[in-house]
Amino acid sequence: APAQSSINYETKNEYATDHSKYSVYSGPPNEANNQAWENLIQPTFFAATEREIIWAHGTVSDSVKLATGGYIAALGVYHEIHCLRQLRLFLYSDVYYPNLTEANVRYLQGHLDHCLETLRLSLMCNADLSLYTFRWDSENATRPLPKSNSSRKCVEWDRLELWARKRMVPLTPMLLRTTGKVEEVHLRLRRIIST
Repeated sequence: APAQSSINYETKNEYATDHSKYSVYSGPPNEANNQAWENLIQPTFFAATEREIIWAHGTVSDSVKLATGGYIAALGVYHEIHCLRQLRLFLYSDVYYPNLTEANVRYLQGHLDHCLETLRLSLMCNADLSLYTFRWDSENATRPLPKSNSSRKCVEWDRLELWARKRMVPLTPMLLRTTGKVEEVHLRLRRIIST
């Protein structure tokens, strides 16, 4: 992968097993978590070289060219983050999509089915083998809660994100049509569905 030489791995012990503790990315929509998600997806797209496209078993003949040079591309992890974000937006559709039509809902359901399949494939490919056990939260608890203290090998996210930010193109890049026409294309779902 194009970013392979830029990443390192580290051991982490972070788990979202406490239902009362949230990261900046979770919880009902607010200014802080909206900004956190915007920052996270900002470097989604980058300009891939012809060599990188071919290395990834792609062909340049059917790859979309950027008006500024290279080909529009994204790392799989950013596609997966996009999918998580789209699930979040739909979860809070009363805030993000308050005026959805039936056609919008059908479109989103189709898109989110694709996202679920993308995430399923990634999770099964990169199976986390950390051990989860369970605990009673209180004497009156109706079900046990999961817990984990296992270590796991993770990509050093800051290094990967730095690579992505150095090579990123805007979320609304100028793309070349096969006719040679230059067109600004919004590659974000929230821009497609007016709210």
